[in-house]
Amino acid sequence: MAFIFYKDQMDKFDKKEVKKCTMSANTNHEIEVSIIIPSQNKYPLNLYSLYSLEYQSFNPKKMEVIFINDASTDQTDERLKNYHPPYHFQYIHSTQKLGRARVRNLGVQSARGNIIIFLDAEMITEPDFVENHYNYHLDSKNVIVSGAMYSKALYSCIFSSFSQEQINKLGKLAKNNQQFYQRLNKCQFPLNKPFPLLDKKDIETGTFKVLSFNAYPWFEQITTNFNELMEGFSFPWMAFLTGNLSMRKEFIMEAGLFDDEFFHYGYEDWELGYRLYKMGAKYLISNKMVTYHQEHPVEERKWKEAVGNFGLFALKHRDIDVLILCIELARMADLVTMNNILKEYKSLLTSNPDKYESFSDKFIYILETIFLMLEVDIRHFNLLGAAGFSTQERKEFQKDIKQIKKLKKYPNLTEFLKKVYKS
Repeated sequence: MAFIFYKDQMDKFDKKEVKKCTMSANTNHEIEVSIIIPSQNKYPLNLYSLYSLEYQSFNPKKMEVIFINDASTDQTDERLKNYHPPYHFQYIHSTQKLGRARVRNLGVQSARGNIIIFLDAEMITEPDFVENHYNYHLDSKNVIVSGAMYSKALYSCIFSSFSQEQINKLGKLAKNNQQFYQRLNKCQFPLNKPFPLLDKKDIETGTFKVLSFNAYPWFEQITTNFNELMEGFSFPWMAFLTGNLSMRKEFIMEAGLFDDEFFHYGYEDWELGYRLYKMGAKYLISNKMVTYHQEHPVEERKWKEAVGNFGLFALKHRDIDVLILCIELARMADLVTMNNILKEYKSLLTSNPDKYESFSDKFIYILETIFLMLEVDIRHFNLLGAAGFSTQERKEFQKDIKQIKKLKKYPNLTEFLKKVYKS
């Protein structure tokens, strides 16, 4: 069942008309799961993702896909506006870019299912993807389930900007399947559009997985060091990754949806995840909903956008739990070490808050300085100088380090402080 709704300006659109169009698409009220897929210039990757949802073990009559074309300039509108899958399908086209937060909010507001699944447009799913997400929510209201940390990378198309290293890796993978290898050899550069390596049959049979591989060590830091409930991890809300995530609609509505000030790339998901965490959300990471991320070019400007959005995140939540993320962004510590630094810092202050009040002020100021240096793309050069520490303040900071080191309880915090002092 297809539903096509074109919109020009979200703020001026009559909500009554949205309701009328939605009800005309389906009036049996059987839908239990709504899958929200925002997309901008992701064709044909988005088509492969939609194909994978056609082969779900979950009853297609009880699921809908809300596909939101966020001002794409590629073939998305031409190819997908008349798409007719076995599941309920809402196609929403915004001719003006809404941005990452607003486009997902539009999806949530259009959803008719009690369970929301967020899925990126370039994610291919396994047949039990929807069913496994759904089962986690049968007995719990506040659980948020993420499968994103078990994602694998996949080459489904060749792009003109792929590096020689990527082409070489693709060649090695394709040798495991004669058909893929033959398709690869038909690709001729230069390319003026993505060259597809898959067809619908490859999605149906699962042979696309020949071109998949493990490529996300950042996720592996969490999955290998912490259990399904991320016990001992100070940042469980990092699991709020909208590439592959599910929760109850009433819970996200209660939280107030995504903050639409996050227009560009990055942190709109973690900001909402952090709010939900403070509301009592229970996070769970699961390997039962593996998805395959179709590799594509990433624009260089996204680093700048991400840093800017991190600043917005930290401004909205003036908590050490958020601000400390800057040391991993600056590559001064990996994720696990950052987790240990935060735990040790909190333990130090709890043990004797009055004694370390001055040190705490310095620590916060150093973190703020690291962030400011990130904004101009300078990592960790002469941090104390950039923070404006006087000679006397440097001596006091060195004394703090020596005192903390003598306690022999805070090795990760001590090493980080030494790195800052020597920078």
